[in-house]
Amino acid sequence: MESEDYKISFFRPTTQRALINRNLTIKLFIVWAVAIFGFQVLLKIFEKPVPEEALVRFTPAWNNVLSGQASEKDFQVAGQSMVQVMGKLTLSRAEFAAIQDGVGWMLSNVYPDDELSGLQQDVQKFNSLREQITSLQDSEYLAARELVIARAAPALGIDEGSLLAQLLPMGLTDNMAGIAEENKQKIPEIMYLYMTHNRSFLTDTVFLGFPFHYFYTAVFLLILFIALCWYYCYKIDRLHARLNFAEKTD
Repeated sequence: MESEDYKISFFRPTTQRALINRNLTIKLFIVWAVAIFGFQVLLKIFEKPVPEEALVRFTPAWNNVLSGQASEKDFQVAGQSMVQVMGKLTLSRAEFAAIQDGVGWMLSNVYPDDELSGLQQDVQKFNSLREQITSLQDSEYLAARELVIARAAPALGIDEGSLLAQLLPMGLTDNMAGIAEENKQKIPEIMYLYMTHNRSFLTDTVFLGFPFHYFYTAVFLLILFIALCWYYCYKIDRLHARLNFAEKTD
């Protein structure tokens, strides 16, 4: 009785075609792996922590605030930088609350004392409306937000038409009397965490209008994958022709 063995092993090829196919597949896999993971290794090797401009400005201003030697400009710079961090979507509730505390403290130090209670009432009304509305287009809510922006943004040196001004109402509470001691310790850590980024010439170089690392991972690696697939098909077709290999068809 005729016995047919259909067992096929990629790692132990039994024919010349299977051997060549295995070696070609392994070579292309190595190229693919080096292209992907090698680039990640290069990013780690060359990266250096680089602070955002807002953090560079924040640090001396905050130190002056803590030492009691802050000018109005220092309060404004520190407040602006903290409002900028409010736009980070990954802030935890505790981090956001600490930044809120800090912004309110900065604002209370530059706002006229006789007008501060009025601002706090406006903020309280805005926060109350924010919890009640069912649409962000609610006219009363929008009016309350614009009022808070008009009163608070200029005090912190923020342009009323800027993105920072739009973030500002979300970062205010009606308690601006002071700041919790623990938040004084937290805020510099939060600022450093969210305003420091690992960068190198691989991320700063612009290629075809894109940061190089973005172009490489989003465009080049996709093209490389297609090229490797095409090359594999091309080599296998050549192999079949050389070995006079033809698939059996009905």
